[in-house]
Amino acid sequence: MVVYASHGAGHVAARATRVVLGTRQEVVVLALGGGLSVELPMERAHELLRPLASEADMSRVQKVLGADHAVSGDPWLKRRRDSQAKLTGGDPIELAEIIRDSMHREWRVPARGSKSQLSPGERELFVKARELLSNEIALARGVEPAEANAWIDEQLTRTG
Repeated sequence: MVVYASHGAGHVAARATRVVLGTRQEVVVLALGGGLSVELPMERAHELLRPLASEADMSRVQKVLGADHAVSGDPWLKRRRDSQAKLTGGDPIELAEIIRDSMHREWRVPARGSKSQLSPGERELFVKARELLSNEIALARGVEPAEANAWIDEQLTRTG
């Protein structure tokens, strides 16, 4: 089981030799969520893949999700850019920060006539971060994604 940054968690389905740009290379084939399959040359795989989050990481995720963190007053474009960078990195702690900050923003009273405090772009990043984190938690703990989502909700409601 490995994590491929912004693509999510999955397992190594195979190792094979392929001709890439005229050179024979060993590649690893990853089976990721949603039926996505990715082939990476071994050299790139060593750079881009990481192991699933450990229980120590899960403890830090729990602390981040449950933290009473002030909602940022930064302009939405800066928040979106910061969240995009965290999402691309795929670190579970940073994914938890995106989720926590988005939920805290949502819990604020919305502006009159508005359904959400999040811009459509921020909402998209929140949904993707939540999907990546819940899938990693599910694989790391051997539970269903729905149970991982419920665990995330529990952590969030401790301060919400």
